[in-house]
Amino acid sequence: MGGLTQVEGSPKVLVSLILDIFVVDANIFQLSKMIKKVTGRAAFPTFSTYGCYCGLGGKGRPLDRIDWCCHEHDCCYGRTDENGCSSKFITYHYTYRLGIIKCGNSLQCEYDVCECDRKFVQCLKKYLKNYEELYTFFPNDFCQGRTPQC
Repeated sequence: MGGLTQVEGSPKVLVSLILDIFVVDANIFQLSKMIKKVTGRAAFPTFSTYGCYCGLGGKGRPLDRIDWCCHEHDCCYGRTDENGCSSKFITYHYTYRLGIIKCGNSLQCEYDVCECDRKFVQCLKKYLKNYEELYTFFPNDFCQGRTPQC
């Protein structure tokens, strides 16, 4: 969250924290539903608090393949934001049939964000068998090592 890098106590930090806490990201419900449909597991807290990159922020080396999925998802959102999209606030349309997610938006930003989420959820499904319960609610202070570039 951008405001968290500001000087503590500044009005920007307060506004950012209030927005982060009270204004739920517009597509978080879509992503949560997509995760549940594809993996069979609830997004919260299964993936929202996992490792060093699943959830808010991220630093250090990802702990396992699931954490790498979250890192790549963060990178994907970063790329869409660089292209002028507001990835966390965009809603989109998709279909899910026979285990396949298909993004269906004609607007580029909506399609790109949907694709980020689709790839992320497929990654989670691929590595679900490697899910490590010990990494749920993992303390960010324990995230060490070199932070990988996107």
